[in-house]
This record gives sequence, structure tokens and C-alpha cells, in this order.
Amino acid sequence: MARFRNSSIFSSLIFPAFLGVFLFFAGSSPFTAAKQQEPVCLLPEEYDVWSCDWAKNGRVVFAGKLQGEEAEKIRLWIFQPGTGGEPLHWTGTGSLIDFSPRWSPQGDGVVMVRRRPESVTGEGTASSIWWKAYPSGEGRQLTSGPWDRDPAWSPEGKSVVFVRGDGPFLSALAVVAKEGGDVTQLTAFKEGYITAPVWAGNRIYFTRLELEPTEISLPAAGGGGDARYRSYKLGKGGIWYLDLATGEEKPLIVDEHDNRYSAVSPDGRYLAFVSTGGITPDKRKLPRDRAALFVYDLKTGRRRLVAGEVNSNGAAPVWSPDGKKLVFFSFRRNRPAMWVTNWEAK
Repeated sequence: MARFRNSSIFSSLIFPAFLGVFLFFAGSSPFTAAKQQEPVCLLPEEYDVWSCDWAKNGRVVFAGKLQGEEAEKIRLWIFQPGTGGEPLHWTGTGSLIDFSPRWSPQGDGVVMVRRRPESVTGEGTASSIWWKAYPSGEGRQLTSGPWDRDPAWSPEGKSVVFVRGDGPFLSALAVVAKEGGDVTQLTAFKEGYITAPVWAGNRIYFTRLELEPTEISLPAAGGGGDARYRSYKLGKGGIWYLDLATGEEKPLIVDEHDNRYSAVSPDGRYLAFVSTGGITPDKRKLPRDRAALFVYDLKTGRRRLVAGEVNSNGAAPVWSPDGKKLVFFSFRRNRPAMWVTNWEAK
């Protein structure tokens, strides 16, 4: 008799930039191209950078490591672009991995994900949400995990929304106070993979990735035919939002393309996101960098192409404090890095 077993996708999502090859579609679309300028690397080239955030005072925090170091060395660094200074090594906790930092609106610290490499119930790794004060360095654990990730601030900086998992295949949005305490679940657990929430006004935007089951057959132990195993991979994404006034989850950018990783501009007017729609793929490029960065006007619904060669499995875009630049994740130099490009509203 065939046997079905679920294999975890969570361990392959330790750093979200590593899955899948996606098809791209060409042709007519409502996309408008912005004036193209060559992006530049935001951070020094000797660092492998997986994600970052940009504070109102211009200070950048990023999760990364020095080139050549093992992945377990990923921790947080502080950097001030344009000063000529070197990044400051900010966290270092032995075997713990720190990533997904987000500055508080007040700039007095970050929330981040702290992950332990050891296995949890045989699937994935334990992760929880932490607070890290700046400049004191005081740390405080806000959630107990073991499947908590992707923190983002409420507009006033008093609460943190994050993704809570129930194993690797179910996820929901939850919120906790900056000081910690009880966790309030905002949405019901649903099958799929929620990621990259961002809180703007009375909405929480987030990405929902579909799960696509796959089956493989392997010889059964002791003979007796083949055993069939079921595993999952992530399919295309769609951008949704939770209406905090009604509690409803509504689609915003959900179509035949892969749309994911949103970020709202400082003035609340625009939403940057990564998509495979509206572009012609350059097959000479790495498959993982065949998406593009777009900006969606939340008032008019128009979309503008900002930059190509963007990774569709990495960090969410980041706006500069003045809203005139956008940062995106790419392997365009064959290593993980955050790239910055100019943005001008039309």
C-alpha cells in the first residue's frame, strides 16, 4: 500500500531567497515603465546581505555576514550610507541567527527574528521575535515561537505584527506589544505560506504563497514495492490585505503572475512589490533574478516598472526615508545583496 508523508518546506525557507524557478510572461499590460537608472549596491561588496531596513535618520540595519563565512554567521549590522564608514557588527550570539530586522518608527531599536539552527520536532528550526534597543543593545524576547517570523511595526510603533506558524504548512497573522506579553491572533490559520506583512493605516498588507503538492516514489524498506511520499513546494504569490476595521482578508494584487513582498512608501501613497508580470524574461540572467520591482499607486491602481533582475524569493523591498529611493534584493553579482535605485513619482 502506498504511504504518504509530508516533508517540511520550512528548513528551505531559513533565508527566504532560495526557492523556485518561475515562468515570466510578456505582452500587453497596465504596467508603465519608470525612467530606468542603473541600480547600485547599497552596502559594501564584501558582505553577503539577506535583508535590511532604513531608519528615518538614514541609518541602515542589515542581516548578513562577511563573504566566505558560513550561513550560521548571519547577524545584524549597522551602517550609515554616504559616510565612508564601515558596518558595525551589532549582534553576535554564537549559534543563533538574527535576520529580518525592522526599525521602530521612533528609531530607538529594531524587531528581528532570532532563530536556532537545531531542529524542532524534526521539521524546520525554532524562531521567535525579539526586540533590540539602539544604541544600548538591550534585548528582549517578545514571542515564544517556535514558528514566528517576519515582524513589522504598527504605524505608531507600539505593536508588532508578525507571522505565526502552526508547523510548516499553516500560518496566520498575529500581533504583540512592543513590551511583549500576550499574543493576539488576527487571522485564522490557513494552509499556505504567509510572509512579509506591512502595517499601513487600517490595513496590514501581506503576501500569500500557494502550496503545490508533489509526489515522489522511492523503494520501500524491506521490499514490497514503492513507497510514495508527498512533499510541497511554494507556488505563485498574491498580495492581500487585512482590513482592520472589518477583519476581512481581501486580495489587492492577485492574478496569473507571481506577486509578492510589498512595502508601503513613507507617505502611504505607493506600494512597492516584486512581480513576474508585465516583463519579458532575459534567459541569460540567473533564474532566481528574473522578476522585477514595481510600484503600485494605491490611489489610482496604476503600476510602474522600476527595476529588473530582482529576486522573487528574497527580502521585501525597502523605501528610503524620503521616499525617493527603493531597495531590492538580487543575486545580480552572484551573491546576495541589496540594491538601491531612484524612484520619482509621476
